Amino acid sequence: MRILIVEDEFLIAINLEGMLADLGHQVVGPARTKTEALEAADDAAVALVDVRLADGITGPEIAEALRARDITVVFTTANPEAVLDSSAGVAVISKPYDEHIIGQAVAYAQAVREGREMPVPPRLTRIPVAM
Repeated sequence: MRILIVEDEFLIAINLEGMLADLGHQVVGPARTKTEALEAADDAAVALVDVRLADGITGPEIAEALRARDITVVFTTANPEAVLDSSAGVAVISKPYDEHIIGQAVAYAQAVREGREMPVPPRLTRIPVAM
């Protein structure tokens, strides 16, 4: 699956890219800003979006734009409370995370995309507004 990474912290983005590649996914990005994210989004199925980026707290705006393009968004942030009322993301992962959590988040996002029921994995918070 093609997954867009929206993360401005270089080491976190590279680590996340490696995790996704190890899980067999094709990575798009990473994007550091809203402009970069929207330019890179073509053909992505899922996006992992941080809330605070190089251009400010633009993660929620990016998620709205991606949702309009039928891209399923999972927020990745140290401040999950900031997006729990978002209608653009299906879930949020609290930082720090590991490959296992990322794998579960991607599987959950894919299930939501396909309209399949799936229990919310541990360490992932479902965003009720988006459902």
